[in-house]
Amino acid sequence: GPVYRGLSRVRQQLLGAYMRMAHGQGVSPKKVVFSSFKGASCSDSPLAIAQALHALRPDADVVFQLKKDAPAPDWIRRAEPGSPAWLREAATARVIVDNFNRPFFQRKFPDQKYIQTWHGDRGFKKVLWDMDPHGGFPDGEDMDLAVAGSDFCESMYRTAFRYSGEVLKVGLPRNDCLLHPLGETQARRACGLPETGKIALYAPTFRDSARGGAFRPDFDLAWAAQALCQATGEDWKIVSRAHDQNTSVAGAVIDKTDFPEMSLLMQASDLLITDYSSCAGDFPLLMRPVILFHASGRFERDLYFDVEASPFPIAHDPDQLRVLFGQLDRAPENCRAILDFFGTHETGRSAEAVARRIAQWL
Repeated sequence: GPVYRGLSRVRQQLLGAYMRMAHGQGVSPKKVVFSSFKGASCSDSPLAIAQALHALRPDADVVFQLKKDAPAPDWIRRAEPGSPAWLREAATARVIVDNFNRPFFQRKFPDQKYIQTWHGDRGFKKVLWDMDPHGGFPDGEDMDLAVAGSDFCESMYRTAFRYSGEVLKVGLPRNDCLLHPLGETQARRACGLPETGKIALYAPTFRDSARGGAFRPDFDLAWAAQALCQATGEDWKIVSRAHDQNTSVAGAVIDKTDFPEMSLLMQASDLLITDYSSCAGDFPLLMRPVILFHASGRFERDLYFDVEASPFPIAHDPDQLRVLFGQLDRAPENCRAILDFFGTHETGRSAEAVARRIAQWL
């Protein structure tokens, strides 16, 4: 109600004032702060960029907004998400790198640079200004560089962030590894997955209605593993990974929701089944089959394009899914069509390109 909104405004004003006070001490010229999924993990494009920067400039002071129990390389410093320590680090950094929109009070100061990588280069769901024309999202005004892997993502920055500055269209840093993938055994070991048989990765996006709890699949996972075996004559296991807004996938035999690096799970998998997750636009870089499954005709949020008119193979019920399991050999041709649909520009050297830009600012 009005009281909550009033208290929230006061809190934001106080936190903003604290950051201005901290910034009064000046910026640390070699400090770069990173945040991935609001501090939930040391992962995604921020980690890929941090690794490239550490190799290029070992003298850079790398700080992640990161919860205490999250694994991370030993060369990074960490600060608890949203804590005064994190706000102080962010207020005194030379460069800020984020894959999410930031709290409204966390503005960039004139002597800082802010790079946005976003966490879904080829996303289906409308976000920020595109989702809510009255949202007042400030990130676009603050950004100095946006990183994209497709024409589609560049367009998203223009409308969803209302950003008019430079877009570095060399790929999404987290996707570099998909163009230079690990061998199957190595990837599976890194993920703690079985090394024999085939793996189908089930990775749905979240629903606003199921936020914070277990995600309930629209089809029976055990049935899907059996149907895949029947369609291909090979042994299949289903590995599930829920969106970071969910705790798990209900009924999953192998649940990897807590595994931080989606790109490693994709490298370890032979097939991706999802619904409206942006990973459906990344997985085709591996030239392996991807299938969209959604039982209901309409998603609860507005989408950027008509999925039914896209090149994605789509199933609405188990019978249609079984048919698509028999067509996995069409993957290379289908993957090329999907990448073309988004106007994909992935070089496999994106993290390095962003790290070089950061190094120029230090």
